[in-house]
Amino acid sequence: MAEPTKDLILKNMWYLALPGAALKPGKLVHRTIANERIVFGRDAAGSVFALKDNCPHRGVPLSDGHVLANGNIQCCYHGWEFDSQGVCKNIPAMPPDSKADISKIRAWKFPVSEIHDTVWVYIPEKLSPNVEVKTAVPDMHLTADQKFLHVESIVLPTNIDHSVIGLIDPAHVTFVHQSWFWRSAKSLKLKTKNFEPTPLGFKMVRHAPSANSKGYKVLKGDVSTEIFFDIPGNRLEHISIGEKHKVISITTLTPINETSTELNHFFYSSLAITRWLWWPLKSLGKTFIGQDVDVFYKLAKGLENDPTLMLVGEPDAQARWYYELKKQWKASQDQNTEFRNPLRGETLRWVT
Repeated sequence: MAEPTKDLILKNMWYLALPGAALKPGKLVHRTIANERIVFGRDAAGSVFALKDNCPHRGVPLSDGHVLANGNIQCCYHGWEFDSQGVCKNIPAMPPDSKADISKIRAWKFPVSEIHDTVWVYIPEKLSPNVEVKTAVPDMHLTADQKFLHVESIVLPTNIDHSVIGLIDPAHVTFVHQSWFWRSAKSLKLKTKNFEPTPLGFKMVRHAPSANSKGYKVLKGDVSTEIFFDIPGNRLEHISIGEKHKVISITTLTPINETSTELNHFFYSSLAITRWLWWPLKSLGKTFIGQDVDVFYKLAKGLENDPTLMLVGEPDAQARWYYELKKQWKASQDQNTEFRNPLRGETLRWVT
């Protein structure tokens, strides 16, 4: 049987917030992540900051305010100003001789990191002045000078659990992604894959791509792929072509609230041909994700009457692992102990 959705959204974890290119200097961007209202911006040096998107005065969203020439955020209601650290710097209505220490007034600050032109925000169990970051920013398997090309961003009408299970489910591919450029229902084959635990999840051990997947056939030479999944909801596929080239595809799932999840898909390639074919590839990627979105809307409709669900056999093993990882993570945070991955190496078989 499927696990209940208690403790649905994991805390003390990094979540993909937005592509770095979406955050322009002098502009403010609002995001709701894990039920937290957050405003993102860039300081005078171009570094990203993230604050709770409510003015401490009257609660108006800071994202509805303005970035001043000095880099401060000015609330649109009473003009209160805050720097990128969330410290109040000016209250225009306060008389000049006021003795009030306004620096004690703060908009809560979230830890934030920008890597490879992607912005990540850390969602703590409890927001406080000095949040202790307990995990590292996810490994994108790129060097410092390499950046992803953004392919697609879309909101799924399901919670983080259903979104993750759909992301790591191998059995739906044949039926949802029937395309001339991928595979058809007539090309079913028995697959055997080896899995190993990783610090925050598991990986499908490097192997030759499936012979019935047309998408891999355009890659010539010695091709192998390794697929990683880490909680809270990050899937990364690392394709090696010979000794020099690689293609990396990463899909991140960020919970908005209990009913909606944002999916972001990024792509990197060292192959020159993928640069030339970028627009066709982008179109195919959008089609592929669109097929998933279509079935998620059908899933959301089916879940309206709260049906009994189940996870059956080896095709659903990765979903069960996900719930085990979540349970162990939550226990480690509640007990303030080190997270220990409960999974072991295993070989799975399924037909797809």
